[in-house]
Amino acid sequence: MDRLMQAGGGDPFVYLMMGPDDFARATDRGTWAPDSLGAEGFIHASPADQLTRVANKHYRRFDEVRVVALRADRVRPEIRWEPAGDGRLYPHIFGPVNMDAVERVATARKGADGLFSIPDPVA
Repeated sequence: MDRLMQAGGGDPFVYLMMGPDDFARATDRGTWAPDSLGAEGFIHASPADQLTRVANKHYRRFDEVRVVALRADRVRPEIRWEPAGDGRLYPHIFGPVNMDAVERVATARKGADGLFSIPDPVA
């Protein structure tokens, strides 16, 4: 937990983004296990200060996304902060996410310019 808090800048949350249908399925099932878990062995998550960048890089196919704040100390699988291609540290979750770790959910919609702008911290 100490390493998690240090890498996350003291934020007790890690964040996921999901399309609305994926979020509904994860809520119904009680777990989130996207294709990346099988393909890469972990689920990509984000710190709050990278949500806008990640949304615009990886989620532009959606008009809106659910920004899911996970209470890191309630996530059952291991969370490791690891470097990504841009040299920053990102939280990687090594197993299906238990949805009872969700503290809050916000909906982010694209602006008139076709881009997401997600506030930090997410309300």
